[in-house]
Amino acid sequence: MSQDPERKRADTAAGHVSYREAGDGAGKPVLLALHGLGGNSATWRAQYAALSDSWHVIGWDAPGYGETMVVGPDQTAFATLALALLDHLGVGSFSVIGHSMGGVVAQAIAGEAGPRVNHMILSCTHSGNAKPASEPISGSYATRIAALEKEGSAAYAANRSGMMVAEGAPEAVRAEVEEIARGVTAPGLRTCATMLHHADTRPVAPSISCPVLLISGAGDKIVTLRQSESLAALYPAGRHVRLEGVGHAPYLEDVDAYNALLREFLAS
Repeated sequence: MSQDPERKRADTAAGHVSYREAGDGAGKPVLLALHGLGGNSATWRAQYAALSDSWHVIGWDAPGYGETMVVGPDQTAFATLALALLDHLGVGSFSVIGHSMGGVVAQAIAGEAGPRVNHMILSCTHSGNAKPASEPISGSYATRIAALEKEGSAAYAANRSGMMVAEGAPEAVRAEVEEIARGVTAPGLRTCATMLHHADTRPVAPSISCPVLLISGAGDKIVTLRQSESLAALYPAGRHVRLEGVGHAPYLEDVDAYNALLREFLAS
C-alpha cells in the first residue's frame, strides 16, 4: 500500500478546500484528480506514487469530504470551488481526471475552464442523473445516505466496498477500498449525491474540445455499460477503453494497466 501524501488545506477565494499533492515544485504539468462518492483525496494513492515523477498530481476532497467546505449541491458550484483551488495554487493550464462522481465534476470544470484544460479523463462515470431541481433526492442515493446515518462510516464502508470491486478481486484490494471509504461522512455524501441527482453534463459536452479518454470497468456494478456508452456518445472523438477484470475501482484493482493508460494519454 502506498503512503498517502499529507492532507493540506487551502483558503481559496471560493472557500476552504482540503487536498493532497505529489510531484509539486518542479514545473511539471498539473493533473487534477477528482474522487467518487466512496472516496476522498486518498483515492489516488497509487497515482500519486506512480505519476508524480512526470506530473504534479493534485487530488481534492469534494465538498463535505475531508476538510472541504460544503457548497451548493450543483455541478457549477463544485467546478467553481475546484478552479478556485487551482487558482490559489497558481496553476494555469491543467489536465483533469474524474472518477465516478468526480467525472461529472470534471466535465463541469472542462466546460467552465475551456482552453485551460489540456486533457480530460473520465473514469467509470456518466453524465449525471438530470433530475429537476424540484425533485428531492431518492432511489439508491437516498438509501445510501440512510444506511450511512444509521450504521456509521465503518459499517457503511465495509458493506459498500464489495460493490466497488469486481467479483474475485483480491481481499487486500477490497480492504484498501474499504479503508478509504471510511472517510465518507453523511453531510459529504448528501451534498455530493444531491449534486449528482440533479447534474446534467449533456449541455456542456459539445463545448469541450480537449482530448478525452473514457475508462470503464467490465465488472463495474455501479456504473452500467449503458451509462458508459451514453457518455461515450457525448464525446465521439474520444477514446473509450473498457478494462477487463476490474469493477468500480480500477485505479486500485489494476494499478499497472490503469496508470499505463493515463501515462499514454497524458503524453499525447
